[in-house]
Amino acid sequence: MSIVNYNKLGLRVGIEIHQRLNTKKLFCNCSSLQSEESEKEIKRKIRPVAGELGEIDPAALYEFLRNRTFVYRLYQGETCLVELDEEPPHPLNREALKIGLQICMLLNCTIPDEIHVMRKTVIDGSNTGGFQRTAIIGMNGEIKTSTGLIKIETVALEEEAARIEERRGDEIVYKLNGLGIPLIEIATSADIHSPEQAKEVAEKIGMLLRATNVQRGIGTIRQDVNISIAGGARIEVKGFQELADIPKLVENEAKRQASLIEIKKELQKRGLKEIKEAEDVTKLFENAQCNFIKKNKPKKILALKLEKFAGLLKKECGDRTFGKELSAYAGAYGYGIIHSDEDLEKYKLNNEFRKMREKLKAKDEDAVLIIAGDNPEKAMEAVKKRAGQCSIGVPEETRVADGVGSKYTRPLPGSERMYPETDIPPIVINREVLESIEIPETLEERERALQKILPKELARQIINSDYLEIFEEIDGDPILAATTLTSTITDLKRKGFRIEKIHKKDFVEIFELVKKKEISKDSVPSALEMVINGNKNEIKKTLGLMDDEEMEKIVKDIIKKNKDLNEKALMGLAMEKLRGRAEGKRVMEIVRKSL
Repeated sequence: MSIVNYNKLGLRVGIEIHQRLNTKKLFCNCSSLQSEESEKEIKRKIRPVAGELGEIDPAALYEFLRNRTFVYRLYQGETCLVELDEEPPHPLNREALKIGLQICMLLNCTIPDEIHVMRKTVIDGSNTGGFQRTAIIGMNGEIKTSTGLIKIETVALEEEAARIEERRGDEIVYKLNGLGIPLIEIATSADIHSPEQAKEVAEKIGMLLRATNVQRGIGTIRQDVNISIAGGARIEVKGFQELADIPKLVENEAKRQASLIEIKKELQKRGLKEIKEAEDVTKLFENAQCNFIKKNKPKKILALKLEKFAGLLKKECGDRTFGKELSAYAGAYGYGIIHSDEDLEKYKLNNEFRKMREKLKAKDEDAVLIIAGDNPEKAMEAVKKRAGQCSIGVPEETRVADGVGSKYTRPLPGSERMYPETDIPPIVINREVLESIEIPETLEERERALQKILPKELARQIINSDYLEIFEEIDGDPILAATTLTSTITDLKRKGFRIEKIHKKDFVEIFELVKKKEISKDSVPSALEMVINGNKNEIKKTLGLMDDEEMEKIVKDIIKKNKDLNEKALMGLAMEKLRGRAEGKRVMEIVRKSL
């Protein structure tokens, strides 16, 4: 990471952590398991509605104008009429609420006397009703970090959205079984001032969440990161899952905003002018040799002149050029752009762009670009609007994580998207309710306890692994158990073994055999392989410990055949022969006795 003075840059970061809970759905009794085989599918169109103050949210209007059809796949036992928005929601899941309140207590939040469920307008298709149900359950909390306390502004309990499975032209296919899974959203203040601090805050909150009954695995937790710098604007980067790469994401966005501010200042020097409407230049490209145009035969090609923009579209804005930034706005409508700051020889469009510049009366100080397709008007209007926003530097918007960078998805939502949910009565949180909730031990507290029986690094590894719950159920040598659940499992996975076939019961039973001295400690990896290969019932027969008489016979035979070898070499041969069938300590005793 490059050395940047983030205090001078005025960096401010806030994080929203979204974590699925390990319960049934939030407003129905459907399972949250998420199977792969769907039963049937339905199609829908969704339209925006005015919020409580009579205004339509800009993000909702943007999605509506994209005019897409949404396909929803249904799953036995995991979707019902509630997810389809054909039946009112059932009462809020009290188990999910209890977990949410536990999290609020761990974060020292103020818990409201009444919890009110609200509707949040979402019409990108991920919610069949055009809204997401959400409720604030905690406020004004805090979490301790190495750089001090970070304020937790709100904790919300809400519905997970449906997930996109595929895109088919103007249709987007969603898996409806994800909709309605209980989700905790934790929003910090924007008092994070460095990329590394952002990572630490996300890591601390993630560790705290794992002290409660939450789902584990890919896709069950994600971070939305809000980033701004002095003179910039709040940008929400959604759906970031790689904790280790959060510093790179924050650094990239800070650089992107700094570059956009530089573009604004440069255009002010040059004398930025209002951007005129795009023009139809289809005829100029009738004989173009560009492979894209020849192959796709677009019905219309629109051209836009950006006065005073020459050279700015190739300026680096974080991990991509400003031209690619503009292209993402066209990309929201399924189009791309080709502009004059690119290598036009690559596209075989030098001649056409020269003619186009003449038609548009573009000077050397101007940039020009085209969008080609059947209906490129909306895409071009989006690019034109974004280019015009260079006068303000950094426009507020929602972006989606894309590597260590991000790309534009939609305008930043406003307060107009929230309105009351009248189908669910307020939930009273009195002293009796709060006193009934047990505050769980945090993972940091559990790690400190584990360090009394494990080396410090091994304790950290087991705490951060997916096997902590299993470790705590194993009755036996804690170091062997922790090593098996970290290093041994990792080795098996690298060798191509399907470790998901090993269940908690299998681990417990294998370590019970070790404890009873029915198999050796060294045979545990082999026993796990047998479980994966479906030979669990053969473990004792194949790996069972030999008695001393049988071991002595094998050891004496090895010594007889290798009279010239020393004790160490003989021990190696004996362990190779007896691997998994004898404890190393006992084999050594028999070798020395036999010598």
